[in-house]
Formats: sequence, structure tokens, C-alpha cells
Amino acid sequence: MQPFFSVIIPTYNRANLIGKAIESVFVQTFAQWELVIVDDGSTDNTKEVVQAYNDKRINYVFQKNAERSAARNNGIENATGKYICFLDSDDYYLPERLELLHKEVANKNFPVAVFYTGLLLDKDGELQSREEKIQEGSTFEHLTLSVIHSQQTCIHYEILKQFKYDLRFRVGEDMELWLRIATKFPFLFLAHQATIVVVIHDDRSINVKRYNASADYVRMLGHIFLPSHSGNKISSKRKRQMLSAGYFGMAKHFIYNKSKRKAVKNLCLAILNDPINMQTKYRLNIIRHLLLGSGKAVLLLEE
Repeated sequence: MQPFFSVIIPTYNRANLIGKAIESVFVQTFAQWELVIVDDGSTDNTKEVVQAYNDKRINYVFQKNAERSAARNNGIENATGKYICFLDSDDYYLPERLELLHKEVANKNFPVAVFYTGLLLDKDGELQSREEKIQEGSTFEHLTLSVIHSQQTCIHYEILKQFKYDLRFRVGEDMELWLRIATKFPFLFLAHQATIVVVIHDDRSINVKRYNASADYVRMLGHIFLPSHSGNKISSKRKRQMLSAGYFGMAKHFIYNKSKRKAVKNLCLAILNDPINMQTKYRLNIIRHLLLGSGKAVLLLEE
């Protein structure tokens, strides 16, 4: 029987974490699923951890390291379900996630659409809600104002036959994909369904101190703002806000890594792109402390 859901887990060197993600799928109250685990070239014992489950519903796929967009695309190619869901290997589902998704999809007569939910944050075992809010304006504007992670989505397989993750991007790759999908298919928000839990820990793949993710984000913005991309439908005001946030993120990375000149440059770019931002005074204060060499800039970031 064809599974209703394909749950795709991309993973890389998460042998110590992936078990909880797998088990959260096993305990789902809706049973018509398959689990596609794409190992993106792990060098630890991820394969042994996965294969220890010895369950026919798990399809383990190994690939040479090519980053998570390639891993998700590989998972899509190996999926057989009617709707495709995602789960990161360091996160987990609540037991009723798939059942609630199925009820909503059925109530709407199984449309070819992207469904998405809110999420919960797990900080040291304490769950905090980060429920999505519908933003005013166009769909394209909304997709940039609301941070919709791949884990939050449930997507009809016909959509992902036509649209895949762009391998050039490792930050903002999901937003870039959503903007392209939105030219042809609807996005449907399922309120009060925060049933995906994102675990906050220092070893997440995007860590501002260790990795300048915002540089990749700004590069992605340059792509979606091209006239040929559907992201160009975003308003000029919103584009400036996004660039400002990207430059501020780069500045934070350089502050943590004691590169004062680059930090000041990117703080200035953040302010110039969005001078009426409510954080402008705060950002100017950080510049002041950087130039004074007071050492307080890092403390301001962590307030």
C-alpha cells in the first residue's frame, strides 16, 4: 500500500541525536507513513544507528557529502508518499503530528498545496511556542516575513516533482523554494498545530559564532531579487529590511570573531539599508563601542 506520508530526514554525523527523531515518527498515532533517511556522507556511526531499527518502513539512503538541499532532493526522489514532510535529525515530532495533518488535508479534499504549521522550541527540555502568524500583504511578502522551515511543511508530491531545493544555497534555501512554488500553488497555514519540536543546542548546523550564515543569506537574497525570480515581487521596503537583517547578522559574526573593521562595515550597511528600523539606535550604540574598543559590543549582542 502506498504510504500517505513520506517523512524525509536529512542527516550528517548525528548518530547521537537521530534516534529521538526516528522514534518520534514510530510513535505517530497515524500509521500510514514511510521514513526516508538520507545520510549526507556521515563519518560517524549514523548508518549503524539507523539500521539497528530493522524496520521495513525505513529507507536508508547514503550519499557523498553534498549539504542538506541535495539530501532533501535525494529524499524527495526516493519518496513514494502522497504528501511529503520533513524532519531534521536533531528535532522531533509530537505523537499526533501526522494524524492532525491528515485530518486537515482530508477536510480540504486533498489539495495539491503546501500545508505548514507552527512549531515549538525545546530549550533545555522546556517547550516554548513559536506559533506562526499570517502576515498581511501578498503571498510572496508573507513568505519572507514568516520564517517557515522545511520541517513545518507538508507538501503534495506533485509540487515537489516540479520544484526542488536549489543546491547553490545552504541558508534561506527553503524560502527561495517557497517563493518559486508560490507562483503556481497555494500555501495553507494550519493554526494551532505546533507539533514539530526544534531543539536548540550549540551544535546546530547554523551557529552565528562558528559560521557566517548571514553571508550566504545575503547571497541568496541577491538571487531572489533578480527580475527573473518570483522573489522580485517582494516590495522594495521589504527587500531593504531583509538586506538590513542579513548585514546585521554578518556584523554579529564578525564581532564574535573579533574582526572590528568588517563588523563596523556591515553594521553601517545594515543601517543604510533600513535607517528607520527600530534597532537603529541599538546598532549605532554597538558601532560606538566597537570604535571605542570598550569590549561591550559582545555584551550588547547577548542582552
